[in-house]
Order: sequence, then C-alpha cells, then structure tokens
Amino acid sequence: MSMKEVVMECRTENRRFLHMILAMVATVILTVSGSVSLSAQVRPDVQKLLDEGINLFQQGKLSDAQQRFERALLLDVTSEEALAWVDQVGYSQLIKVIRSGDDTLGAQMGSLLRLTSLETKRRSTDASAISAALSTYFSDEDLLERTKVLYLAISDHGVYLMPGLIERLAQPEQRVRVLAIQAIIRLADDAVMPLCRCLHSSRQGVVTGAIASLQKIGNPAAIPSLRWLAESTTDPLIEASAVSAANTIVPGSATSSAYQKLIDQAHLFSIDSGLMVRSYHDPVVWAVTDSGLSYRDVEGWELNELRAEQLIGDALSVQSDGASALALSACNLMARWSEYRDVSAVISHQVEAGDADESQLASLRGRKLEMERVRCSAYSMPVDVLNSALDLALADRRPQAAIDLLAAIRLFYLGMTETQVPDAVQAALINDHRGVRFAAARCVAYQNPSGSFSGSSVVVPALAEGLSEASRRVALTIFPDQDDALRVASLLRRANVEPFNDTDPLRGLERAISFPKDLIAISSDTGSLPAADVIRRLRADYRTRRTPIIVFVDDENFTQAQATYGDEESGVFVVNRAIDALRLRNDLLVGLLAGTRTSRGDEVASQAALSIHFLASSSSKFDLSSTTDALISALDVPSDTVRIPTCHSLSWLAPAAASPALVRVVEEGDDASVDLRVHALIALGNIHRGSGMVEPAVLKAVEGAMASNEVEIIEAASLALGMMGIQPAVFRE
Repeated sequence: MSMKEVVMECRTENRRFLHMILAMVATVILTVSGSVSLSAQVRPDVQKLLDEGINLFQQGKLSDAQQRFERALLLDVTSEEALAWVDQVGYSQLIKVIRSGDDTLGAQMGSLLRLTSLETKRRSTDASAISAALSTYFSDEDLLERTKVLYLAISDHGVYLMPGLIERLAQPEQRVRVLAIQAIIRLADDAVMPLCRCLHSSRQGVVTGAIASLQKIGNPAAIPSLRWLAESTTDPLIEASAVSAANTIVPGSATSSAYQKLIDQAHLFSIDSGLMVRSYHDPVVWAVTDSGLSYRDVEGWELNELRAEQLIGDALSVQSDGASALALSACNLMARWSEYRDVSAVISHQVEAGDADESQLASLRGRKLEMERVRCSAYSMPVDVLNSALDLALADRRPQAAIDLLAAIRLFYLGMTETQVPDAVQAALINDHRGVRFAAARCVAYQNPSGSFSGSSVVVPALAEGLSEASRRVALTIFPDQDDALRVASLLRRANVEPFNDTDPLRGLERAISFPKDLIAISSDTGSLPAADVIRRLRADYRTRRTPIIVFVDDENFTQAQATYGDEESGVFVVNRAIDALRLRNDLLVGLLAGTRTSRGDEVASQAALSIHFLASSSSKFDLSSTTDALISALDVPSDTVRIPTCHSLSWLAPAAASPALVRVVEEGDDASVDLRVHALIALGNIHRGSGMVEPAVLKAVEGAMASNEVEIIEAASLALGMMGIQPAVFRE
C-alpha cells in the first residue's frame, strides 16, 4: 500500500458519515457567527485558501469555495480541516440542495439534512446503478473524485451498497479491502445491522473486515453480536479480534454474556413498536450465506419482530435451553400474528371503502398459511414458556400479544379443574386493558378451577363486560386532567359511547392501536406529548388512520386549535369543551358513527356468551346470576353469532327475567333466522321447565311457533311445551 493510501485510510476511518452531517451544521453555525479559522495549526498557505473558501461559502459561491478547499487539500494531503471542508461543501455540490435562491441558510440546511438522512430517505435499490457506482469507487480515481463518488452513492443508495462492499472484503487485494472498509465506515450506524449478520459468514475476510468496520463505527448495538462471535468461533484470532472490538466500543463489555446481551437487544427491538417507531429506515432483513450478504423486503409491521428473531436464534445457538429466549420468541411470534390479523382487517375495510388497492389484500391473504404457522409455532411451546411469555407481554404493554397468548394457554388448561390458575393468568385478570382482562377471564372459565385463587371475583364481571361489546360504541379518550376526562366521558355516554380514558398520551397511543375503538377523543393539552404529535402518530398507524378524532379545547383557544388541528377531510374535528351533550350527539357523533362496524365486538360478545354457557353447563363454583342482565341485553344485538350462544347460556341458567326478551326473539318471525328461533324456544322451555303453566305471552309465542312452515321450529316449539308440561292447544281443545 502506498503512503498516500495509508494516509487516506487513517483520515477517512476517523470520520463517519453522520458525523459529517453534524459537522456540516456546526460549520454553518461557525460561519454565521464569523469564525475565520478551523485550526491554529494549519500551514499559512493552506490557511489562506481555507479563509478564501469560507468567505466564498458565506456568499453562496459553492463551486468557487470547493475549488479553494480542494487546492488546500492538494497542498497538504494530511490536513483534516481541508478534507472536512471538501466533505461538507464538495459533497456533490451538497447534493445540489443548498441553492443560492430565496431560502434562508437555516431552511437550506434543513432541506439538506432531510434529504441526506439515512433514516428518512428511502434509497434506490437499482442493482446496475449500484454496480456502476462501486466500480467507479474501486477504480484508480484520485482521492477527491473517489470521495465525491462515494458520497453521491451513499446519498442515492445508502445501505444497499453493503452487499457489493462486503463482497470486496472477501477479495485478497489489500487495497480493495481497505477501500471497502472506508466506504462501510462512511455509512456509519446504518451499516451495523448488515455487518452483524456478516459475522456469521464462512469467509474469513468478510468476518475480519466486518469486525474492523464495527470497531471503527463504534455503535454499542454491535456488542451482542461481537460477543456471540467470540463465544462461538473456533478460530482464536477471530475470537481475539471480536473481544478487542467489543472492548474498544465499550470498555469491559467483552466480559459479559453473549446470551444475555443478545436477549436484551432482541427485547429492545421487539418493543420498539410501542412508540410506533421503526428503526433503520427501510423495512429489510439482512442475511449472509456462502454467496454473500443479501436482504429481503418485509412488511413494516413485522420488521422489528423479524430482527428480534434473528438475535433470539443467535442466543439459542449459544444456550439452547434459554428460557428467556424461548419466552421472548413466543411473545414475538404472537405479536407478528396479531399484527398480521389487524393489518388484514384494516386493509379489507379500506378495499371495501375504495381507499386501498385489491392487490394489497391479495398479498396479505397469500400469506395467511405462513402466518398461521407463525401462530402455531408459539402454540407448540411448553406451557411454562407461554406463561413466561404472557408475563413478558404484560410487562411490555403488548396487549394483543397477551390476548393471543392467553388463547393458547386456555387450550392447554381446558378442563384442568384441579390445576392451580397460573400466576401470569391471575395477573392478566387485573390488567388495566379490558381486552386482556376478558381473555384471562375466558381462560379461567374454560379451566373452571375447583380451588380458590385471588382473581376469582373478577372472572364473571369480565365475562359480563365482554357481552356488552356487541351493542356499544367505544371511545378511547386521552385527557391528563381528571375533571376533563369525567366531563367528556359524561358527554360521550349520553350519546351511547363508552369511553376509556388514559392520562398518559404515550400509553394512550399504545391502547389506541391495541383494541377496537370507534372514536378517539383527546384534550388539546395532552401534557408531555403535544396534541399535534398525538394526532400525527395516530394518523401514521394503519390501525388508527381512519378512526375519527375529536379534539376538545377551551373557548379562548378554539379558533387557533381549529386552524391547527381541524381537518374534517382526514377526520379530525375540534369542539369546545363547553359543548352540550345533545349538540355533540346530533351534530357530530351520529354522523361519525353511522357506518361504524361492530364485527369485532360481536366476536368478543359471542366468546363471552360461550364461556358463560360452558360454566353454566358444568359444575362450577362461579356465581353466574350477575350475568343475567348482560345476557338479556345481548339478545337485542342483530348478529346471530351473539344471540344464539346467548340463548344457550340462558337455557342453562334459566332466569325467569329472560322470558320477555326470548319471546320477542320468537315473535320476530321470518326476520329472525330459523336457528335463532329454535334456540330461543328451547331456552323458554328450560326456563319454565315443569311449571305446568306460563304467562299468556310466553304460551302465545310458543304455540304461534307451532304454526310455522319450518319443521325445526315446530319440533323446538313442541319440545318447549313438553318441557313446560303443557299440552298443545289441539289436545286442550
């Protein structure tokens, strides 16, 4: 290697691309404040050119400024200051973003940072363009031209340069490997994840190059993978290199366990979606094989879970029986399934409304078998792992994963009356998320324990609450002030909308995406997270993108809030806190909720009715009498999926108060399905079993059913009369 190349390597390895961007902003501040020199140690002739360049830069004469800085670099190739200015001003004319037009300097720099951020700009994956850029970079161009080519390639392609750069790491030529490492280091933090995958390569050059690059980049996120390599490799030189790199990044980190570090990092990935944020710009997952580094595009909703699974796999390769790794894996698998189900439901509704393309739904449906396998992979784990996964989901506030884990646990404990209710399920029974409480109550109901446990008193109320899901509209409210929350709750309840408030806006965002709701109401003062940010995040997530949002504001701030938040086209409405209930209902809520779907609520209510039916038909220590009112109300729901299992439950419980509601069902005639009327008649028979006499309204309804043209209804009516001990009218005459 020539002296010039050695110097270039030392110089470029000490800078990273993101540091260059930060330095650019700092430089602007310096130039605006009148700084005239970057260092007192610069040669006089070089300093003169730097001063001229800075002066030209301040005047917006970027080409002339760049020429001065390049000449300064030619005079002193070791000048970090000169090269820093070439980087900043000569970065392909700052990607042609800084213009000499009307924008202020601050606006120009803002535009530059937005366009060059590797987190916000999606990069081109054009293979031929990437190949051409890399060919030019690895050619015999001089230092300045190579630097320009590299920066332009990073701007255009970013991390998608990595497969080509990694391929060069495996080549025997030292110069090529050095240039590859220099380019990788410029990608900085965005290169960390693909580099960590490269530690699994079977090619020594790739592994050693990845270690060197990770050490220079210095991101602590690389330490778990470096520790994994140190513990799993059989090559003492590679082990020593990995240990040294980890210690260089964070002194002392090489002594910690690879297993625990991998689990901790996987855990961080898995809960990243809690704040609706996804890391590392584009949704891709990296892999390395003998053929080199590759990536595959994935859906954004499963990105972090897939990345976590890679780390979990690494952890299990170090410690195959790792309980925490298996629990985290089960939790992640259920989270992926839950997200897939929710995305499919949302896209399906959007397609029906004409807001989404049918191809999106077709793609999701094409993955159904794959995602069912994901769910079943969690079901295959031992129940103690599922219980640990449930504890983890509750601690991480991942309610949908918790609900699906409870479904798996329910199947395992079905009918195991002598077994103690697991601690994780008992914790779920008192969770602040109503969907979790209901799923836990359903789990306990099907276990039907014969012994006592601390959560027994909440099981039946949670099931009764689930029954009400079918008929009511639901609102999430985010009001830090308790008085505000109570006032708005009162307004919504008078419009038949049940509110669930959260005082913490971040926690409210989590709940907004984790249970079905028809409406979101927020205060204009949401405390730690401004209302504008709350609205932006709600609109950014597919599950809440179409949910109507009402912002409640004080009278003196109404006009400003209307201008800031109001956007009826996107479904954001601003109302005065002093609005009366009648006006809120008639002028706004009736229209907003007219087309609201209740299928998810019907499913929950159906599950509740089936759970009550199971307990009622079994020997149970639970008192189900408190569910009577909820069951009777559920008979007014239009859906048979709710009404039929409700009839089953009432048939076993046989509460006399249910007779009028069952009579109404029978008298609906052809407006009600045959199956529904059959089960309503059977329920009436059980309620009045052996009585020998019934109210005239009941007798009229049952005998009227005898005149039906449906054989099933005639049979059910005859059976009901028989259970009541009443002869049919034809015999009484």
